[in-house]
Parts: sequence; C-alpha cells; structure tokens
Amino acid sequence: MRQPRLVLCLSLRYYRNPNRGFEVNILPVVQLGRRERKKKAVRENICEQTLHLISRYGVDGITIDAICDCVDIAKKTFYNYYGSKHDLLVDICQSELLQRTDDLITEAIEQSDDLALQLDFILSVLATRNSTASKLERELIGYLVGSLSTNMSQGAGQLQFMSNCYNRLFNHSKEQLKAGLSPQFCAEMTVGMTNVITLNWLHDDHYDTSARFQSLQRFLKDSMLK
Repeated sequence: MRQPRLVLCLSLRYYRNPNRGFEVNILPVVQLGRRERKKKAVRENICEQTLHLISRYGVDGITIDAICDCVDIAKKTFYNYYGSKHDLLVDICQSELLQRTDDLITEAIEQSDDLALQLDFILSVLATRNSTASKLERELIGYLVGSLSTNMSQGAGQLQFMSNCYNRLFNHSKEQLKAGLSPQFCAEMTVGMTNVITLNWLHDDHYDTSARFQSLQRFLKDSMLK
C-alpha cells in the first residue's frame, strides 16, 4: 500500500526574550501531500454544508442523504469520514464550541493576571453569547449539552475537555484561590454551574441568562477567591 506523502518544512516563530530582544524558534511543520489535502478539503466541505443545513432545518431536520447531496459525494464516501451523523455533529461541536471555550480561556489569561477580572471577562462573554446566539449556535449548543447525558463516554470526554480548560485558568492563578480549594475542584464547579445556566436557557425562552451569569460571577469570586 502506498504510504501518505508528507513534506517536512520549517516554521519560524518569533518571541521576545527580555534579556536578548527578539529571538527565533525554528519548528518543524508537516505539510500534507495531495491526497491528504483532498481528504481534508472533503471533510471541511462536509462540515461546512452541514452547518448550512442546520441553520435552515435544525439538527433534527438534516439527514446524511441531504448532506451527501450538498457535498456531491456518495453515501459510502461519507462513511469514510464519519461513522454516523452523531459523530459528524460531535466533531462540529468540538471545533465550533469546545475549541472556542479553550480560546476564551487563553484570551482571558493573556488579558490579565487577576483571576477576578478573568472570570468577569469569561462569564460576560458567555452571557453575551447566549443572549445573541443565532439559530445555528443555539442548535449546536443544544446538541452538545444533550449529548452530555445521552452518550456517557463522549459526554465524559466533553466535560473533561471543558474542565481542563478551566483548570488551566485556575491553575494559572492558584495563589489567588482560598485555602483548601484546588484548581481542579474550582474548574469542575464552574463547568457544572455554567452548564446548568446554559441548559435552563435552552429550555426556557424567558430565562434571564444575563442575570444568572452576573450572579454566578459574584458567587465564584466570593466563594473561591481570597
């Protein structure tokens, strides 16, 4: 069997050394061959067309047949990439929602070393996200939250991913936590409470998600921070 063709290149990454000014890291970057680039393009097209369909018909209104028609691929080709519609949706939620959480934590850490300000920033972004969410975002959030309970292994993996994101936040400023509280415990409690607010928001059109996130801001700072 012909092995995938990989091209090894070098990437230059600049960073500032406070003692010597700007320096350069030379990092190896693996570029995909033609076949792998084609497969990547098909996978991205599947995800893109699925997002268009969800925005029009909702998660429950899309089928694998409809996705294949939009992408112009055979059903057999679809199964070369995803074992089911659920696997596809989990992949989309991972890239569209879970990765966004990790990016949000990174942004908060880069903005300030004050954990209280970091929490204010993160929860205000989450509140704004919910209050301004499009139909597509609401559908994806609903599917992600729903899969936490319907599929134990994948749900556990998603919760672990979110807990790891917040654990990174609290571990970065662990000296600001009250005595006896570990970063992991604070991360788990934060994930649990934000998920409950999101779940209530999904099922109640009149739920005041902004007020709840503001209350959560005060609660986390009063109960966890020195």
